[in-house]
Amino acid sequence: MHWLDKLLIFLSSLVLVVLGIAFLLSGMGIDFTQSISDVFWMVQGPAALWGIVVGGLLILIGFYLAGRFLGQNQEENVLIFEESEYGKIRISERVVKAYIQKAAKSVDGILDAKVRVKNLDDGLYIVIDTITETDIKTADIAKVVQERVYNYLQETVGTKVAHIEINISGVEAQPKSRLN
Repeated sequence: MHWLDKLLIFLSSLVLVVLGIAFLLSGMGIDFTQSISDVFWMVQGPAALWGIVVGGLLILIGFYLAGRFLGQNQEENVLIFEESEYGKIRISERVVKAYIQKAAKSVDGILDAKVRVKNLDDGLYIVIDTITETDIKTADIAKVVQERVYNYLQETVGTKVAHIEINISGVEAQPKSRLN
């Protein structure tokens, strides 16, 4: 979203909140400025209820738009940023984690993998917490996961990997299949 679009959304939400407050106060019978009351035709009687309802709705819509505006300012964490001859390339942390998780889970014996990634000057620092099957030699499988993740990231993302740490955080027995 362009900065001008964000500015217009923010200003319109601010105007809606102010108008909502004006309607609400007029509907409650508070005459803060006669000219504003005259503009919005809020006097008394059935119009008071109308002013309260419309004012409340405008305030809610204004706060909703302001919340959407403020929520969109938080950009997703970009781990990989490169410039090519055609423009910028950004790969988010979420995408890199998904690649790492896919590579780790593709190793036989890995049941689940939770990934943490940090971008350092010399490459990515990766920590993978895994859950393995009970009949697997953990040291051997950890080495296979490291190699698989390293090679997969090199092929798919093409980024440097500084360190891959594997934590075996749990083991689970896979249910044996029964054939009758």
